[in-house]
Amino acid sequence: MQTSDVVAFVTALVVTAAFTLGIVWVWNHWAALPSWLAMLLFILLAVAVIGYPIYAFAQWSNRYVERLQQARKPGAPPPERGNRS
Repeated sequence: MQTSDVVAFVTALVVTAAFTLGIVWVWNHWAALPSWLAMLLFILLAVAVIGYPIYAFAQWSNRYVERLQQARKPGAPPPERGNRS
């Protein structure tokens, strides 16, 4: 795993946590908001909480496959295995 992979993973965790906190905020302030706005915010945040990690994983896997394909070209250096110590 490269440094950029770790950064992408941590970013995905932070964004997912922010979206989750948004859902908790909407849930706690449900009565203070107009019903249409509360429902709209809740649905949008729920879709984001579910969809963002899937999207981030898809982007990471595309980069990983691209690195593997580059490594398989003739004359290319062997792929990095990461630090396993």
